[in-house]
Amino acid sequence: GVDRRPPPLLGHYVGAVDDLEAALAWITRWTFAAEAPLPGPESRALSLGPAPIPGGALLDGFGTHLLAVVVDAAEDDGGSRPFRWPAPPPELPERWHPAAILSQRAPLFAAPAPRLPPFAESHDVVQRSDDLYVIGVVDRCDGDGDAQRCTRWDQVLVHEHGRWRGGYLPAAQVAQIDGWLRAPRGLPRVQAIPAGIDGADALVLVVIRTPDYDLHRLTLRLPRAAGGFPDYAIELAADAVIVTIAGEETARVPLNASIDARPR
Repeated sequence: GVDRRPPPLLGHYVGAVDDLEAALAWITRWTFAAEAPLPGPESRALSLGPAPIPGGALLDGFGTHLLAVVVDAAEDDGGSRPFRWPAPPPELPERWHPAAILSQRAPLFAAPAPRLPPFAESHDVVQRSDDLYVIGVVDRCDGDGDAQRCTRWDQVLVHEHGRWRGGYLPAAQVAQIDGWLRAPRGLPRVQAIPAGIDGADALVLVVIRTPDYDLHRLTLRLPRAAGGFPDYAIELAADAVIVTIAGEETARVPLNASIDARPR
């Protein structure tokens, strides 16, 4: 096959650590600048505080613009070689939630915005084959009251061939690996992702992988809660996906050919 490994980066050696756990902690520390972590992806409240800047601590402290953090394996002679991610994978930091983009590729942005910026404003691209980890969520809004429009963003780490990059992806473009509710045989499977706010409505993206392995997406409008998204739950029945709030059915999505014909 085609070797997709990127060419070596011209960068700066910054140090060595004894094990992979310490390397992952270093990546967490320096890929973003933040005094406090963002809320996790399970949060239903709007997160409107400052968004950590990718590589911001390196820029502020050393005047260095971060393209990627590269982790290599040390050789006995003092050199280095490309690091192979172990299988099975190591225990990840608590804040790291393995995920995947829903398309083959997606633009990675340096900062969140109330609306999706044009592709030209992205600073990198995420491939579906990349390792992806969601480490926080942030919301960006414009307008007030019934005119308020918000987009939820995932703060992510992207890993490809030893390179680690940080940035933001719209939450509607990302599915958490552990976020699927699965049928006993694995398919269908479904997850519901808080995607945005549109006035009095909370927009929730329902993603369904059917037994034929097709991926279906539709956006539900749920009643907005005072703090942001309602505390909804999903159930997977034999013929439908059921969305409930406080135990009451709020929406039902039939698992048939009408999935993609339903209003979004």
